[in-house]
Amino acid sequence: MSEGPNTNGFWPLDRSSYTIRRRVSMPSTRESIGDAVTLILAVARDCGCSIEQEADLEIALREALANAVIHGNGEDESKGVFVRCYGGSDKTLVLVRDEGVGFEPGDVPDPRGTDRVQLDHGRGLFLMRALMDQVEFRRSGCEVLLFKRWA
Repeated sequence: MSEGPNTNGFWPLDRSSYTIRRRVSMPSTRESIGDAVTLILAVARDCGCSIEQEADLEIALREALANAVIHGNGEDESKGVFVRCYGGSDKTLVLVRDEGVGFEPGDVPDPRGTDRVQLDHGRGLFLMRALMDQVEFRRSGCEVLLFKRWA
C-alpha cells in the first residue's frame, strides 16, 4: 500500500479533496484581521458550516491571525501574514503563516494554571486546540494549520 503525500503528519492537507481554494495576503495590522475572517467564514459556510459552528471557527481564526500579526510579526507592517483556505464538501482547512522567527508551541504555558488564570492573555493556542478538530504548528511555529469537519 502506498503512502499519500508527505504532510508533516497533518493528514487533511491532501488538497485534492478540497474544491474551494482562497488565498489572501494581509499586512501585519490588527485592522486587517477582520477582512481575512470574513473571507474564510464565507468559504466555511459554503462547505456546510452552520451558524452554531461558525463561532468556533471565528474564535480560533482570530486567535491564529492575532498571534501572527502581534507575536509573529510584531505588528511590523512591512511583514505580511499569508492565509490559505481550502474547503471541501464537509470540511475546512486554514493555514496562517507569518514572517516572524517562530516559537516552540510546547513552551507556551497552560493558561489554566493557577499562576495564569488571572492574566488577560495567553489563551490563544488553548482556544485553537479546543475549538478545532486538529491544529498543527509548522515551520518552526511560523505556520499554523486549523482543520474542522462540519459533518
